[in-house]
Amino acid sequence: MSFAQPPIPHPRFGSRIFRRRIRLENRDGAVIAGLEDNLHAARLRLRHDGSRILAVEAQWLRQPNRNCGGAIAQLGRLAGQQLTGSRALFRACDDPRRHCTHLHDLLGLAAGHALRPAPTREFDLAVPDPKDGVTIAQIRVDGDPVHRWRTDLLQILGPEEARGGMFLRGFGAWSAARWGGDVLEAAAVLQMGIIISGSQRFDLEAMRRLHPDVALVSRERVDTCYAYQAERIDTALPTQGTVRDFTDCPEELLRFL
Repeated sequence: MSFAQPPIPHPRFGSRIFRRRIRLENRDGAVIAGLEDNLHAARLRLRHDGSRILAVEAQWLRQPNRNCGGAIAQLGRLAGQQLTGSRALFRACDDPRRHCTHLHDLLGLAAGHALRPAPTREFDLAVPDPKDGVTIAQIRVDGDPVHRWRTDLLQILGPEEARGGMFLRGFGAWSAARWGGDVLEAAAVLQMGIIISGSQRFDLEAMRRLHPDVALVSRERVDTCYAYQAERIDTALPTQGTVRDFTDCPEELLRFL
C-alpha cells in the first residue's frame, strides 16, 4: 500500500487472519448480495427481468474513507446492462475505475448469480498474516474448498499448476487462460481478498486517529477507483472506528444480512 502519511506497523501482525465473506441470494426478480471483511461491510439489491439489470440499490455499513459513499450512485450507470456470468464482459460494460472496486465486484457477482438456478452462493476466504514472507490463502465456495495458494501476497508460489499468477498485473487474463466457470470466479474473489489482506500489516486505526484530516493513501493511487479519482483523492479522508478483526470469530461476518 502507498500511504500519504508515515505507516504505523500493527502490533499483532503475524498472528491474525484476514477474512472476507460474500453471500448472494436469489429472490423473485432480484439478487441480495452482502460483503464483509476487516475494512468493508456493504450490501446491495440487484433488480432484474431475467436478462438485464433494471436497478441497483446499495448501502455501506463500514467504509474505509469518506468518499466511498458517493460510489453508490455510480452503480446506476449499469442499469440496462445484460446479466452475465463473465467477469470480463461485465467489466467491459463500464470503466471499473469509475466505481468502488468492491461494490462493482459485488454487483458483477450478483449479475452472474441471477442466472443460476441455485438460491444461494457463499464465498469464504482466509489469508493468515505471512510468516517469513509467505502464507497460505484459501477460498471455499458453499463450504467446499476451491483454491489453496501459497503466496507472498504479490503472486502465487504454489501449487505448481497455479504458480506465477501476479495479483496486480494481468491476473484476469492469466486466470481465464487456466480456469473457467465457478473456479475462475472463485479465483477472482480470492485475488481481491489477498490484495486487501496486505492492510493487516498496518495499524490503520492508529494512523487515522493521528492524522484524521489527511488522506490515507498517496497520489500514486490516483484514478484506481471512485474514491481515488484525481478530482477527489485529496479529500479521501479516513473514516474512524471501522476496522474489525474476524480472526477468531468468522461467524460474525455478514450478521447484518
